Amino acid sequence: PTTVSLATNADSLATWLLPALQPVLKQYPVELNLLVVNEAHSHKKIKDGEVFGAIGIEDKAQTGCHLHELGKMKYVLVASPEFNQQYFARGINSESLTQAPGAAFDLKDDMHSNFLRQHFSLSPGDYPCHTVRSSEAFVDLAKRGLAYCLIAELQIEKELAAGSLINILPDKYVEHTL
Repeated sequence: PTTVSLATNADSLATWLLPALQPVLKQYPVELNLLVVNEAHSHKKIKDGEVFGAIGIEDKAQTGCHLHELGKMKYVLVASPEFNQQYFARGINSESLTQAPGAAFDLKDDMHSNFLRQHFSLSPGDYPCHTVRSSEAFVDLAKRGLAYCLIAELQIEKELAAGSLINILPDKYVEHTL
């Protein structure tokens, strides 16, 4: 088999990547080597020669590479109904966010901090924030009422439909073009 090394963000891996690769993996003898990397840093894995391809948000191709838009991933701010009632009963604002625990993927993940800075003028350190290096654990953390999280909407369609998670700021979201 041919080994193909790809850098991918955890959210793509948890949602659409494997179904997209399934026809190729069933038809050809390919071994995947998937490196989970923040989408803002995956292009560096190509530059360093660690991977053949990468899923990321960089909008310029590396020298000698081709860039193809795969689509958009929308991230919504969610919490369990109980968490929402406990921390945001009087609304989501700078004051309530300084008390409510949130979550970021890793120390390089600035999506959460950028969101709070843009919409609430909060900086890292102004609010509690878990570091959780798993997209699946993000969902579990939110469902258990332990944090509010920016999660790929595609990943939590069932939870939103069932009401185990609620979009707590439906007019605000983050959208990344991959």
